[in-house]
Amino acid sequence: MFVKAIEEVSGAVRPMHIIRRRFSDNAILPDIATLFFVNERGYAITTKRVATILQASNAVEQQYRAYLDRKAKLSHDESYRFTLKRLENDMKLTKDSIVQIRFAFMGCASGTVRVECKPHPKYDLALLHFMTDEQFLYHKYVTFAENVPKQGQSVCRLGFPIPDFHNFKFDAEQDAISFTDTGKNTSALFALDGMVTRYISDGERAFGIETTNAGPIGMNGAPLFDVNGHVVGVQSGIGLMMLGTDIKMDLPNREPYVDHGSMHLAVNTHLDVIKDFLRAQNVMFYEA
Repeated sequence: MFVKAIEEVSGAVRPMHIIRRRFSDNAILPDIATLFFVNERGYAITTKRVATILQASNAVEQQYRAYLDRKAKLSHDESYRFTLKRLENDMKLTKDSIVQIRFAFMGCASGTVRVECKPHPKYDLALLHFMTDEQFLYHKYVTFAENVPKQGQSVCRLGFPIPDFHNFKFDAEQDAISFTDTGKNTSALFALDGMVTRYISDGERAFGIETTNAGPIGMNGAPLFDVNGHVVGVQSGIGLMMLGTDIKMDLPNREPYVDHGSMHLAVNTHLDVIKDFLRAQNVMFYEA
């Protein structure tokens, strides 16, 4: 059903690779997000989660470097372990604290790339503007539908749910994580269909489109589109609907258990919210 639509949309969809480093064990945690381009001028749409990561990366790095500077000034005497622990507590560093974040926008632009990020003031949406001294690497940009899909209409999302890249390392001498030129640096594009279940409103406006078949968190930022390949939304999160019924399940070769009646659904930022935001930012886009 969505074969031609996926071919139409896929050229505009790109992954953002993310790596984080923990304070306690220097473990590198890979993560991924999705974005898609809306015109030929380097403008792309994603979620506020990406905006948060971009904004947090410098602050996290500065805090860690400030910790290292203060640590270097401690006296290595009998009170060193105590004062070091007090410093960690003072700077709110625990074993699970993230102390470094690196990210790479894959297949977006070459050369020296600068990215400006503008989060929506209220809804889960962000605008990225790529600027380069060389060229853009994406092949297409999306076309938005004229109208929102109806309840019961089949729709599809296209994104990157799995952070299966491993081209990164921790350099103990530099005390830093980085991407490398070796190792797998690609991620598989994944399509996930569903059906429109309802529209979500906050009393001010309809801001969300709910669909069946919730995708993994890496799908956040993925375009939601119809069978014609026209974008009608962007996946922004996963909702949990409590059905209000406990169902006893008796399955072969298993102990009986109770399913408390829940359903995972995808929450997608509404088409009209996206269009209004692009217009407010004077960003050109295309409609069917």
